[in-house]
Order: sequence, then structure tokens, then C-alpha cells
Amino acid sequence: MQVLQIIFLLSLPYVSSKLHSYDYCVLGAGPGGLQIAKFLEDSQRDYVVFERNNRPGSFFLHLPRHRKLISINKQFTGRKNKEFNLRHDWNSLLSKDEQLLFGHYSHDFFPHADDMVRYLQNFSIGINVRYGTDIKNVRIETNPEAWNGHRFLLLDQTRQEHECNVLLVASGISLPNVVNFPGAEYTEGYEAVSIDPHNFTGQSVLILGRGNSAFETADNILGYTNFIHMLGRSRVRLSWSTHYVGDLRAINNGLLDTYQLKSLDGLLEGDISDLALVHDGSGKLFVTHKHYLKNYNNSTNNNTINPSSMLPKDDLDNFAAREPYDRVIRCLGWKFDFSIFDKSIKLKPGFGLKKKYPLVNVNYEAKTYSRFVCGGCCQPWH
Repeated sequence: MQVLQIIFLLSLPYVSSKLHSYDYCVLGAGPGGLQIAKFLEDSQRDYVVFERNNRPGSFFLHLPRHRKLISINKQFTGRKNKEFNLRHDWNSLLSKDEQLLFGHYSHDFFPHADDMVRYLQNFSIGINVRYGTDIKNVRIETNPEAWNGHRFLLLDQTRQEHECNVLLVASGISLPNVVNFPGAEYTEGYEAVSIDPHNFTGQSVLILGRGNSAFETADNILGYTNFIHMLGRSRVRLSWSTHYVGDLRAINNGLLDTYQLKSLDGLLEGDISDLALVHDGSGKLFVTHKHYLKNYNNSTNNNTINPSSMLPKDDLDNFAAREPYDRVIRCLGWKFDFSIFDKSIKLKPGFGLKKKYPLVNVNYEAKTYSRFVCGGCCQPWH
């Protein structure tokens, strides 16, 4: 589950005044934060949810950009068993209130994101959420009087501190994943690129990434562009093949269909970190390998850019991205925001493809401190 970004300000000093002391603090009022808060509320625990925005589920006000969720809303199974039906309902949170089933908010199999916003707004009623509270820094201190031997100290944007025994992080993976390469400044991010397909009429587009956001973006503009190329470091992972719902879903694979049917669209394979974009001065963007760009810069002293001289050349002349692009869109997914956590937390990223998540154990607790819990953002370490 995903929630909005939290930003860290190094200049904010620690203060000694405590607004309140809690047993449990939850960061984020998205689906993960509201679900754990519902359990705490029903158990009559001492807790609070901190949400930087003025409403729950604000992530879904803007994302996904094209507003269609890939979490299925299956309302009919032919069964009366509630547990069985909930296994096939990917949107409803757990509650004793039968009216808080997502099927009451949408009948679409792939629902609109606005319906999720309405659902989370109603689900949050009765939950202790402090809206407009932006946690800027989290640290930990030894406390012999605490039942677990330490306390978490949370500093908000007003320079007030809050403390708790257990910290549950449900802030999701909220930062756009950005890869730096020569010419990266010419790219547009998925989180901000236009969603009006008419803005792409007659243009040639390169999309960086091969996940659902990349294919979702391609599907939106497919009928307006000259052609779309999609670049990723590995082959497309199809959810029906991998059985992982986060891989490419059939609802988004229109570009894959046109590619296989030999249309002008194409899928390219390569490491994006080796990429280089060259602006020719007239608005066109040429793709090359940064090796060729380096060799070009070393061999010329003039200021005239000749993109064709930077393109790979071989006897087969099979460089797929030889034609220039009008736009390059970055759709590389998201990563966790580690910046608010003080060094005392000792929170570390995972390894390899899991480095975008915090390193946690099989119980989704941070490896260093057993009472720091991630909800909806982390992957277990092994």
C-alpha cells in the first residue's frame, strides 16, 4: 500500500517539550495506516496517526495518474463464506462494519481512484488521526522506564515532539525513482507528465521503465503518437506468468500487443544508467550510450552538436533507437523515503532490487529495533 512523501529538514532543532506521549504512533493515513489504526482503536489502545495532508488516502488524489486501479473489485464469487469472499476482494479493509466493504463504493472490476479516496474517508471516521502533522525527524532514545527499554521521538513541522513506545510506519514507497545519466534533465517524470493524450499528437516518445506505470502511460497516448519505444534493462514480467500482482497486468499491456503485431511501437532492452540523451537544439532528443558521448566530447573542441556522430555504428546497422524523440518519459517506480530517520534508528535499505525498501525481518520489523514496524512499504530480509 502506498502513502504520500515525507520530507526531512536538517535545520530543525530538537525541542524538549512533549505534545503527548503514546503507546503507538502510526505514520501515514493511507490504507496501511488506517488498517492498523482500526485494530488499535478496536482494541482500545493508546495510539495516534500522523498524516501530513488534510485528508486520508491523499496519495490516491493524484495516483495512479490515469485514475484506474489495478486492484480488482470482485463482488460476486457464488460463495457465502466471508473469508473466501474477502480473499478475492483486493480493496476492502478489515472492519466489523459491513457497510465498509469497497463494493458499496464502486461496481467497476478495476475501480476509479476517486472511489478509493471516498472509501478511505469513510473508513477513517472514528480513528484518531492528526491531519496536517508532517513528521520531519524520527530518533530513538534509551529509556529504562519504558516497557521495551526505549522511546521513539518524533519531531513535526511545528517543532513539537511526540513520543511513543512502538512506531508503525505506513508511509509507503513515495519518492519517484530517478536514475542519473547524461541528459536526464530532459526527461519528464510519470508523477508530473501531462495526462492529456492530445498533447502527444504526432510525437515520437521514449518511455523509460517497463512496469505498470510505463504501460499505463503508453496506453493513454497510443492512438496519438507517431510511435512509442519503451526501454528497460530486462524483459517484461507479466503478472499472469509470474503470479505477482505487481508485475505488468493485462489491462495495461496495449503497447505489448501493438509491438507483437509489428506496429511502429517497440520494446528495447538496455541498462538505463548507461543511457545518454542529446538535445540537438531544435527540440529533438537523440539516444546514445554514454560511452559514445564521452568519446565524442573527447574528440571535438567545437560547440556544434551533431547527434548522428554520437550514435552507435556497426556493420549490421541495427541500432533500434536511431530516430530522434520528441519526449522522454521516466516511469521507473518509487522508493522509500529514508530521510526522516535519524542515525540512531540505524534503518538500512535492502539489497539489490529490494534496496528501495527498508531492511526488515520476516515479521516486518526493522532489523535493529524490534518495535519499529513497517506497514505497507517494506519487504522482509532473509
